Amino acid sequence: MKLKQLSLVAAISALTFTTTTNAVLGPIPIYLNTEYRTDSPVIGSIASTLSFDAEDIKATGANTFLDFLATVPSVGLFNGHGNVPAVFMRGGHSNHTLILVDGIKINSASSQNGAAEYGLANVALNDIEKIEIVKGSGSVLYGAQAVSGVINITTKKGADSTRSAISMKYGTHNSKTYDLSVSGGSVDGFVRFSHNKYTTDGIDARDADTTNDKDGVDNRTTQIKFGNEHYHVTYLESRLKNEYDRCWDGTQSVDNCLGDTKLNKVLISTNKKINNTWNAKLSLAQITDTRDETKGSVFTLGDQYKRTDITLLNDIKIDEALLNIGLSQVDDKNTNNNQQITSKEAFINWQKKINSIDINTGARYIEHSKFNNETVYNLGIAKHLDKGVKLTSTYSTAFTTPSLAQINAVATLEPETSKNIELGIEKTYDWGMVDVRTYTNKIENAFRSDATTSWIWTNIGRLTTKGIEVSANTNINNYDLNFSHGYNKSRAHDETTQAIRRPKKTTNLTLSKQYAKFNSKMQIIKKSSSLDAGNIELAGYTLLNLSTQYQVNNNTKASLTVNNATNKDYTVANGFNQFGRTVSLGLDYNF
Repeated sequence: MKLKQLSLVAAISALTFTTTTNAVLGPIPIYLNTEYRTDSPVIGSIASTLSFDAEDIKATGANTFLDFLATVPSVGLFNGHGNVPAVFMRGGHSNHTLILVDGIKINSASSQNGAAEYGLANVALNDIEKIEIVKGSGSVLYGAQAVSGVINITTKKGADSTRSAISMKYGTHNSKTYDLSVSGGSVDGFVRFSHNKYTTDGIDARDADTTNDKDGVDNRTTQIKFGNEHYHVTYLESRLKNEYDRCWDGTQSVDNCLGDTKLNKVLISTNKKINNTWNAKLSLAQITDTRDETKGSVFTLGDQYKRTDITLLNDIKIDEALLNIGLSQVDDKNTNNNQQITSKEAFINWQKKINSIDINTGARYIEHSKFNNETVYNLGIAKHLDKGVKLTSTYSTAFTTPSLAQINAVATLEPETSKNIELGIEKTYDWGMVDVRTYTNKIENAFRSDATTSWIWTNIGRLTTKGIEVSANTNINNYDLNFSHGYNKSRAHDETTQAIRRPKKTTNLTLSKQYAKFNSKMQIIKKSSSLDAGNIELAGYTLLNLSTQYQVNNNTKASLTVNNATNKDYTVANGFNQFGRTVSLGLDYNF
């Protein structure tokens, strides 16, 4: 039977489903301790995964989701002020990291390369319940673009009874953050409304800009969620106004640019427990986004893109193992010129603990409207030894197609394919844990663009990224200490130097302590030198970030955050300045 027919039959069947509580939305999730449905968290024991809950996020003192990602150095965030944000996980390109919100990807169809880009700024930090960061290929579990990693975000739902929260922050560069949420819940259902706003005057980011303009940000997001044990509905509106420098007006680079991005999302999901071993879930999402730009004195009306995403997932528990079987279809459409691409996918994943061995394996079949069909695979194994030692190994393949914007610009662009190998050893001690991972990812037909020729994309052959990551954590006299160090070598086949804007070495040391009503954190981030376009060397730097929270009473919490406390002068993009020392004061009130 054709995949198209399978999708239709599955969708019609799933529309009759009612739901159960505690649904996990979207493509096959990573099952951690709180979600895994068998006796042991198999995937969580194999994958290199970081997990953060709402309190972890709050403790960083971050104002935005981008601010939070900056506190996770292994993610590889590029956030040059006045420039397009990007994530380079494990040395891969920005389109190699898949970012999901409630199971729906936010990598924009309007993006020049399919990366999340300004969608990273549209994630409301105060609405996040949990963030899971999975390093390494995850294309079988999540689909295309999960070549180097996945950032999986789960947003908050309603709470028991009725609760409200107000959060306000004010800081340097006239930065202001306002968050308001009202939620309620009972056995009959829940509802949550939230509104988030972040503004800053910014700084004059570009050295060569003679106008001395400031590159400010105005970001607003409003969301309402409601549902019960039978369904779940989300509606979101977001608008981001971002001033920046060096945009392309069709003939040359110009300053004084303003991007105005509007995004709307509707998500509907249902869930049914067929029997004690079989649970089925269906989600349907539609996202529209438009980006208008003012380039110097010229206003450009951007194209409007619409994405429709439907996913059916079956979780089947068999003899303490979990079998995931699903279908999905994603349509990306430019509504201005009626161009469209469609990806239909069928996937299966099996995970089980057999004595001292954890196994996770699966395959995903991808049928694309513009490119040849492709099948990707994964196999992950963890072996538990004596004295708290665990060995892990994974092998996975991936398949990434060009975005709709890329296809419109370059008809001959071919998809990327990749092979990823990771080996790891973990040792648990009485005082904490040490983890070492080494990885190699070989990407064929990797995409590359030349910004000087109006973003003309080409396939460059092979991009190879390899590296090693070491992490350790412990608690000494009630001080939580976390250390990580990563070395990454990212290089195209025709180059002899490191890929641009990717430091080879990244070190992080975080020290935190709860003392009486204070919860304080100190973070030191050190990055080695890197290269920018034209083989321009960017000096390495060390940042010191400080944050503390004070619990005034059961309902009120005050916070103070000082980032780049030593006022380090550093750059992450040639010709663009970064913020110096920034200070923000905050107040949270729950009632």
